[in-house]
Amino acid sequence: MTGRIMDLRPSSVRNRVAVARERTRLVQLCTVAAVCLSAAWSAAAWRLGESRSNHARAVTRADEVLRVERELAEITDRFEDAGRRLEAWRRCSIPFGAAPLLAAIANDLPESGTLERIEFDAASLIAGPVRGGRARSEVDSRRRIEAEIEGFTATDADVALFVEALRRRPLFRDVRVESTRHRSIEDHTARAFRIVFEIDLETSSPVLAVVPSENDE
Repeated sequence: MTGRIMDLRPSSVRNRVAVARERTRLVQLCTVAAVCLSAAWSAAAWRLGESRSNHARAVTRADEVLRVERELAEITDRFEDAGRRLEAWRRCSIPFGAAPLLAAIANDLPESGTLERIEFDAASLIAGPVRGGRARSEVDSRRRIEAEIEGFTATDADVALFVEALRRRPLFRDVRVESTRHRSIEDHTARAFRIVFEIDLETSSPVLAVVPSENDE
């Protein structure tokens, strides 16, 4: 016994067996390859699906960001428009009523005085520079009202007292007497006056405070 195996099959049989083994090995290799390709295709399909899902979420988020940006731009435009409207309203608004202003002027009038006409001109609040014209100076751009008072008192001294009382008002600027003239009222002599001044709207409203006059003292 030498331990060697003797193959007593004919050569044709051995060849067929060898071919069968090669075919079996080839089938096994093809099966393994198919399984690997199937796994790779499944992984690729899963990754493709995940990528499409991520792309859809990214597109949705991008659309949401664009929508929010558009809304923010619209809100910003609305705020800017509201700011312009508020500035325009502030430019032409008067921060106090006419009645307290008239009461303050009447409070400063001497006892011998009578008011006949009070006129307020607010044209400077809405006046703007002409297109192509020169810009207004800081003095001209102040928010102010031009005022004019006409009336009469017993003497020029009372007119002077009235003017000084008006000048003590924090809101009143450039108070001056435009004209005075003699006037007879029921056989009495009086001094008619015309006083002009400006009301500064850039200052808060201390005009409502009562300023004591020399007559009160």
